[in-house]
Amino acid sequence: MCSSDLARPNAHLVIQAIAAHCLGLTDRLEEGRAFAAEIRKIHPEYRVEDFLATFRFTPDAAAMFRRAAARIGLA
Repeated sequence: MCSSDLARPNAHLVIQAIAAHCLGLTDRLEEGRAFAAEIRKIHPEYRVEDFLATFRFTPDAAAMFRRAAARIGLA
């Protein structure tokens, strides 16, 4: 494990969330839902609002990710 991994203990969760939402955006819903299920194993209460709080998104981008989250079960 690198020292930078220790500084960001939730980095793996964020990477999974990026993958899940992007898969939801590209109609790869089964794969997106699989990532969502893995996220829920780690953080059962994880929702799209947690994802949106991690980055600065424009209102349009946030709306797009909310739609993707609804499709993969992270709304």
